Amino acid sequence: MRLQVGFASSRSGTTELAWGQRDIWGAVQQVGPDSAHYFNVPRVLAVPRAGGPRPPEAVAAALAEVTGRHDALRSLVRLGTDGPYQEVAAAGTLPVELTEAARDEAGDVAAALVARLAARSFGDGEQPLRAGFVVCDGAVTHVALVIHHVVADWHAAGVVVNDLRTLLLRGAIARPPSSQLLDLVREERAAPARSDRAIAQWEALLRTVPSAMFPEAVRPASTPRYARAVLTSPRLNHAAYVLARQAGVSTATVLLVAVAMLLRELTGHEVSAITPIVHNRFDDRSRDLVTSLNQLGLFTLGPSGGLAETVVSAYPAVLASYRRARFDKPAMQEMIDRLSADRGVSVFPSCCFNDLRPGEDPGAAGRADEESELEWLPGTDQRSCDFCLALMRHKGTLGVEVNADTTRLSEGEMEALLHRLESFVVASAHREPAT
Repeated sequence: MRLQVGFASSRSGTTELAWGQRDIWGAVQQVGPDSAHYFNVPRVLAVPRAGGPRPPEAVAAALAEVTGRHDALRSLVRLGTDGPYQEVAAAGTLPVELTEAARDEAGDVAAALVARLAARSFGDGEQPLRAGFVVCDGAVTHVALVIHHVVADWHAAGVVVNDLRTLLLRGAIARPPSSQLLDLVREERAAPARSDRAIAQWEALLRTVPSAMFPEAVRPASTPRYARAVLTSPRLNHAAYVLARQAGVSTATVLLVAVAMLLRELTGHEVSAITPIVHNRFDDRSRDLVTSLNQLGLFTLGPSGGLAETVVSAYPAVLASYRRARFDKPAMQEMIDRLSADRGVSVFPSCCFNDLRPGEDPGAAGRADEESELEWLPGTDQRSCDFCLALMRHKGTLGVEVNADTTRLSEGEMEALLHRLESFVVASAHREPAT
């Protein structure tokens, strides 16, 4: 059963993609429609119990208001003769799938619903928001949302969910969004110097690092080609918090530096080059802006000492890598193409680091004596990056996921790297020799 939800806004327009949107759009195009669903952004909201049961029509009205509130949720991304562009609609209709469930099964049904909605790619010009309600005895218990990654990153999806929760609890949101997608595109178009500075910094660094961290295919591909493993490790979580507190930095910084050191060891390169995915939300205007602001920074690390000391000494370079993560993608690609031609080899690290956790939680350091668990997740035949390490909240603690091209890194090497990361950080936190 479906419910048709109409939405409207006073804002509309047709424009090019913002800088961060172009990055995601390019990655989606690179993997193709069969694998692009990997980029979809799924979220589930358990409907607040305060205020009593809410029928589907009441939740639909709140969802319509949220859709009208944010340009990005009404943005139809299309491919034209001159490249991608977007149409922000003033009004439209959002179909919402209704799924009945028993009270004790509602959470599992919601998880299955959002997984199904996220399991296919968004098509050209498709409404960028998919929604479903889980209904029990006439009341909505859960809202499943899937957002096109070109219009919203994971932080933006959190803003959408929080807005919907606020409307369900209070009936209104006091303030308008701090900024909007259409405003962002105009601002970026008017300020190319910021992009130019970032690109110049990238070029200077790329001239000093390997052409790629994993430059050559060294074995036949597995099936699927890109394997995916996640290590769930309370020990690593605890050790990262210990080192972060000692250095006065984030756990993401600790783990980024540790990964850079281990990749230098694994690949034999004198310098590691990693592209951390940066959220680019460093001021009040961007904090609740719904769009894809994520772009790649560039972090490099040469020979170093122990992890604890290197975290401190490398911290300025980590911050600098975040500052160079705002740029116009076509201009960046022109520089990379020119540099590749100069060097006679394709130049790009193709080695990324992504912190998917919703912020630091000092109370989540956990215990150091709990067992870790390694599991293999479904892989894909195409990816936009040869190697990507992601941090996430998984099973109540830290999960570290590696997704890699098996022609460059075997499943055995991926597993060994994850366990090596755990032992290296844990030993550093306790100042014991790593094995």
